[in-house]
Amino acid sequence: MNDGSAFRNTFSSANKTPKIRQDVSASEPVVDIDIEAHVRKWTLNTEQAQAFRIIAHHSLQNRPEQLRMLLAGPGGTGKSWVIDALRDFFTLRGQGRRLRLAAFTGVAARNIQGMTLHSALCLNQRSNGTSQTRTRKDLTAMWEGVDYLFIDEVSMVGCSLLLQVSQAL
Repeated sequence: MNDGSAFRNTFSSANKTPKIRQDVSASEPVVDIDIEAHVRKWTLNTEQAQAFRIIAHHSLQNRPEQLRMLLAGPGGTGKSWVIDALRDFFTLRGQGRRLRLAAFTGVAARNIQGMTLHSALCLNQRSNGTSQTRTRKDLTAMWEGVDYLFIDEVSMVGCSLLLQVSQAL
């Protein structure tokens, strides 16, 4: 009779509880990229390089603290250039899935090869009364494995939309 008694008997006499651990490796192999060489490749200036290094080094840590960072400056100072360099860095490492690029407007999203915040976080569907269960499942699937959200042109995002972003995440 297969009632599980053999399993119970085997482990009831054991002096310690077995530890079960599963290491799931990434589907894509991780490639080492020299951060300083990447800074030179993208000809980042001092401020751009500092922002790039903070994020690149953070991405190399095992279980790092959450990183919240604002890269601000006047138009034309290269904020989007830093995002492009970071996208390239993650892609070359085989970790392109770890980041999501978004912007408030479609034009800004297209400029960074990203998507609008509304699309990235299913915000229209949430406000249109679409099933919360479906939306939550969609979001979970879309964001699985994503560790970084880069919002370009964040100055165009108002407080209420930032609250929606926070709630969606």
